Amino acid sequence: MGALKGRIAVVTGASRGAGRGIAYELGGAGATVYVTGRSTQASSTDDRPETIEQTAAGVTARGGLGIPVRCDHTDPDEITCLFQQIQDQHGRIDLLVNSVFGGSEASLPPGQGKRFWERPPEHWDAMMVAGPKAYLLTTRAAVPLLQQSSAALIINLTSFTPDQAAGNLYYDLAMQSINRMTFVMGQELQMSHVASIALCPGFMRTERVVDAGFSSDATETTAYVGRAVIALAQDPDILQRTGQAWFVSDLARDYGFTDEDGTQPATFIT
Repeated sequence: MGALKGRIAVVTGASRGAGRGIAYELGGAGATVYVTGRSTQASSTDDRPETIEQTAAGVTARGGLGIPVRCDHTDPDEITCLFQQIQDQHGRIDLLVNSVFGGSEASLPPGQGKRFWERPPEHWDAMMVAGPKAYLLTTRAAVPLLQQSSAALIINLTSFTPDQAAGNLYYDLAMQSINRMTFVMGQELQMSHVASIALCPGFMRTERVVDAGFSSDATETTAYVGRAVIALAQDPDILQRTGQAWFVSDLARDYGFTDEDGTQPATFIT
């Protein structure tokens, strides 16, 4: 029996990347996973081949139950429809993983350089709206269902580089906003016994990274962050970690999990 058999999970932005890797690991642990995103068989995004239906099928093939639901997590009405469906079908959520991010869209204008005054305002809009704002809108709508669980957990995918800049001001601000949001959520939800964690993977071999030719530079697979999620979801003392940002590499040492090749890749600092 899977370690998370009977758990109801939502993974946003799960058509590809970290979201897909997390959804697959949850499927291997036996969870029911609502796989959300905008990329469907009928209409994918950014000219990418990956879809939420593919991810959901992979969840089911691994022993869980994958349920694809198209949802633009910047649209409050679509978010409401998503959680109404979950309310009707299951009445609760045990795990919410926020993994949407708009900063890598191919449609964004390139700008004139890497410094903040050389980047177009569209980069700010993409990262802050399909990022912190999407996380907030989604979590806000999910809270009533999370409160119906006996051990609910919110995981916000993020990045943080202590005492140094992330190399892109807009990205740095987006990630730090998520980290601060996680901290305040942790405080406000603690009385409801809902934990809030910011989770920081390293340089992952996502589909985009592989296609861009950087797979040899990437330090870990998307399964590694997925296994961090599994470990956190099984921790009976998870409220001791609430409100904090954690590197996947540190959690690997704490909980004893590894990447697919049996290694524990170290923290990746930009």
